[in-house]
Amino acid sequence: MAKTKTDVSGKGSNIIAEREYAKSIGVKSPTVLNKEQLDEAVRRRELEIGITQKKHSVYEFSPEERIALAHGLKGRMRLLKMVSGYFRSFPEGDGVLRRDPFCELPESDVYVPADFVSEYGIKNGDRVIGNVGVLYYNKARVLKNVRYVNEEPTTRPSVRVPFEELSADRVSERVALRGNHALVSIIDNILSFGMGESLAVTGVSRESAAYFENAAAEIFKGLCMAFDGTVFGIFENGGSDFKKLLMSVINPETTAVNGTKDDHAFLLEMMKRTVERGENAVVVICSESCDIKPFMEAAKAYSSASLTVIAFTSVSVAADAVIPFNGMNVVTSELGNVSSVYVCGAERHKKVYRALSRIPECTPDELTELFTEYVNE
Repeated sequence: MAKTKTDVSGKGSNIIAEREYAKSIGVKSPTVLNKEQLDEAVRRRELEIGITQKKHSVYEFSPEERIALAHGLKGRMRLLKMVSGYFRSFPEGDGVLRRDPFCELPESDVYVPADFVSEYGIKNGDRVIGNVGVLYYNKARVLKNVRYVNEEPTTRPSVRVPFEELSADRVSERVALRGNHALVSIIDNILSFGMGESLAVTGVSRESAAYFENAAAEIFKGLCMAFDGTVFGIFENGGSDFKKLLMSVINPETTAVNGTKDDHAFLLEMMKRTVERGENAVVVICSESCDIKPFMEAAKAYSSASLTVIAFTSVSVAADAVIPFNGMNVVTSELGNVSSVYVCGAERHKKVYRALSRIPECTPDELTELFTEYVNE
């Protein structure tokens, strides 16, 4: 007889335990089979769905085996304490709770059956809390119940409005930002960048990459200190200065470093879920591999929350505000943010652009110095 996955089946195994196991993997009518017939039925079913002794992670199972995992909840299992994670779906409709959303796929991720997804309306990026069971025959972690979705208890009906249906409001509040970098000063003092807007820092080149990486890290750090909401980030591994700045504030739950396109799309969904539950979200993007267009299009202010985007890119893109670079110089003639009139008033908006009209292309440090001088006049 071929070796089975565990000692639950085969010679010397307990027939009651084997019947529970057989039922969990989809063996038909295990209770009417004698021991020999049950052993053979289990062996054939294991071969049919490809179960092996080495499979302990959800990602190693086929869609059919994942269904068997869900059925296994009705059999013998070890119940663990309550855990939380971010839901990430499979194409079949079921999914996992990612305990650390952007790391390598760990064994600690929890399988979420499709029944829970449909029952509680769980979406990509939702933060889910529930009890988890470990199936006694393969150590796979499976969600046994759902207690909270986005901090809302499942004992009362969900009232959240989908992100796409939220009504946009006019931007009227400035983004809180701290830091000593010249780009931080430009964003804060010249652009009057508003909550729910998109900002593109364009003209990033390979030669200037280190400067912009450090600028992105400084902006990210400043947001982590001052922003009223959740700060997200998409980065690629830069130089030592960049790593030092970034790693001092990075939150692995909301920041993707060297992530894939799927990671970036998943992070956008996490941002949308954040806004749906009434919390502000902002993302800093400094990654050549990231398609920033969906993020720019999603940036909006809503009645109770906002989604704000700051992206560094080598090309021109549609955005509410822009800081265009030519090499290491800011192209002041194209620098601007039309919405600043709503954030800080029409009179200040006019004064800002009168001051900028007097300043030629120059470095960010020179720009902040000249702008301060002209405004003080």
